[in-house]
Amino acid sequence: MSAENVVTNDEIDSFIKDNWDSFISDAQALISIDSSYDPDHAEQNAPFGPGPRKALDEALSIAKRMGFAVQDCEGYAGIAEVPGESGQQVGVIGHLDVVPAGEGWHVPPFALTQKEGVLLGRGTADDKVPLLCALYACKFWMDRNVSLRHSVRFIFGCNEETGMADVPYYLAHHKAPDFLFTPDADFPLCYGEKGLFGVTLSYEMPDQGQEASNQETLGEERSVSAYHSPSQLVVSFEGGTATNAVPARAKAVVRLNPKALPEADRITVEACQEGSLVTATGISGHASTPEGTINAIGLLANYLAGLEQCSAEERQWFSFVAANLAGRTDGSPMGIAASDEDFGALTSIVGTMRKVENRYEVTIDIRFPRAITGEKLSEAFEKLANHLGATLTITRNQEPFVINPETEPVQALMSAYKQTTNLEVQPFTMGGATYAREFPRAVSFGPADPKVIKKPDWVGEMHGADEGITEEAVKHAIRIYVRAFGNLSQVESLS
Repeated sequence: MSAENVVTNDEIDSFIKDNWDSFISDAQALISIDSSYDPDHAEQNAPFGPGPRKALDEALSIAKRMGFAVQDCEGYAGIAEVPGESGQQVGVIGHLDVVPAGEGWHVPPFALTQKEGVLLGRGTADDKVPLLCALYACKFWMDRNVSLRHSVRFIFGCNEETGMADVPYYLAHHKAPDFLFTPDADFPLCYGEKGLFGVTLSYEMPDQGQEASNQETLGEERSVSAYHSPSQLVVSFEGGTATNAVPARAKAVVRLNPKALPEADRITVEACQEGSLVTATGISGHASTPEGTINAIGLLANYLAGLEQCSAEERQWFSFVAANLAGRTDGSPMGIAASDEDFGALTSIVGTMRKVENRYEVTIDIRFPRAITGEKLSEAFEKLANHLGATLTITRNQEPFVINPETEPVQALMSAYKQTTNLEVQPFTMGGATYAREFPRAVSFGPADPKVIKKPDWVGEMHGADEGITEEAVKHAIRIYVRAFGNLSQVESLS
């Protein structure tokens, strides 16, 4: 590494101290914006709604103030770039959109709260604050007037959480960076991601007086006699806010007096105009890491299935949801459990469930290893839908991806981590989906480092209530990213 690119811990820490107030101010500005997907209010230059548009404007303003050359990609994405002389480009992509706030927060979701050394708010862990960490790390070198040799291009995405439609637009108008990382996972480095499979099941509940069309108990291989459905007990059902998160809350309105309903763990009942509002409270988390979560949809479905006042069709449906869809996260009830050495086990979660008129709509998010294919998953769900008499829509089907972790750019990032921590570690694969899978040469790189920096138990995970990141983790990430940019500038060829 050239002398001008050698940096000490004291130099980085001095930079962080001098810029901390500005960092917090920028984080406050971004976190205060509800940038969740809002297609109902999309318009020209705001294809994902006004929230992502507003967040993009703020991010471009921050980058311009730092000295980056900025460009608005018609609201699909934004660019902030510092030039280089090599003709090659290092890309850094992060996203400004967030999942909806959901319920269960103890602090305002769209305001940055500083509490006991933790930054709380939607986007603190995923992905506004991490993007700022990388942006400030690049500013470190810009303030020193040091050339990073390769141009560095930040791409501000606006649609990562709901389909990544921003990336095809970007790649249709711009060449992919020669090498890219996204600050949207864990350290030390992720070089592969599980496959992504998403489905929506739509099940029409038989109307009152209509003969049940499915002559088999849902989820079982035994017949039941034909009968006419009595009036349905459940007026409405609503659970979950994002398809890629285990829901913390689910609610149903039933035509019963609260006194007629039994008590149950994590279930509350209160009177409402139609009868009773029944609320289930679970433990939320990201769809790729469901361990330790409790699915509120499964809780509520199981509770309703136990009510003798429900029609037989309702009890069968809710029993199926509770046992087969939300009861296990390994896919075993549906015969799709799979595992391999690179990626570990398949995960499957119910993200949302709604009753729309007389129809239940359920979304399922699956992250799968190379031990099974998207084609096999499609076949399994088509068989399931036929058995239920349900309508199936496959919303996502992408195979796993892996890149060679021994390449020079990847090793430059790994060296930055080792130089900062003095730890000998290995890169990994994961079940989370990031922008990295959308580019030809890309990895995810930080900002979380859960094995090194712990956060208090009361701090929520990304996509959950009370989402947060410790200030220590933020500073840790900036130190690593500073060295990462320095190391990448010494790589002769990024491709």
